[in-house]
Amino acid sequence: MALNNRKKKELYEFYSEHGFHHSTDTIVDQLNICHKTFFNRYGSKSNSMEIAWLYWQETCKKKWEGLIAKCNHSVEELTMTLYHIDQFRFEEPHYYEYTRSGRKYLDSDSFFYKSIHEILERGKQCFHIEKNLNIPLYTTFVLNNLFLIDIEYENRPHIIQYILRPALTERGMELLMETPFT
Repeated sequence: MALNNRKKKELYEFYSEHGFHHSTDTIVDQLNICHKTFFNRYGSKSNSMEIAWLYWQETCKKKWEGLIAKCNHSVEELTMTLYHIDQFRFEEPHYYEYTRSGRKYLDSDSFFYKSIHEILERGKQCFHIEKNLNIPLYTTFVLNNLFLIDIEYENRPHIIQYILRPALTERGMELLMETPFT
């Protein structure tokens, strides 16, 4: 039986507030359900974590789509996406750490991987991204840098420029330098 969004959201909110390290006893107490209901509904604790993570990915995607709609070109989209992903460290620390520790950001189905890959493809078509760029490999490079390096707030523009520089054409670099948040 498919879970409705309300049940997914309850689970998402629990893990968002309390983290992923709690026992099923704590989870069922907080959700105000019995163990049998928990296991019938979610299957296992690890499955419940995955359900909540996928729900979080959907919420991330909706926020991202709103941000990207306001961008003028692929370089701005890419820069905004990197800032957005880095911002999750502060807004959703439990999900960010779960994603980071399990290296789930490298899953080709993850919101993070798909969004960067998609922007790079569009950027190639607009001649902002190098035509010979290996997009899957570069997407992995970008995400590893974002998730494995704790970027200090004041260094964000420099780090993001450093990460993007190998992928950008001359026109892409010009657009990057004109982008307000770099």
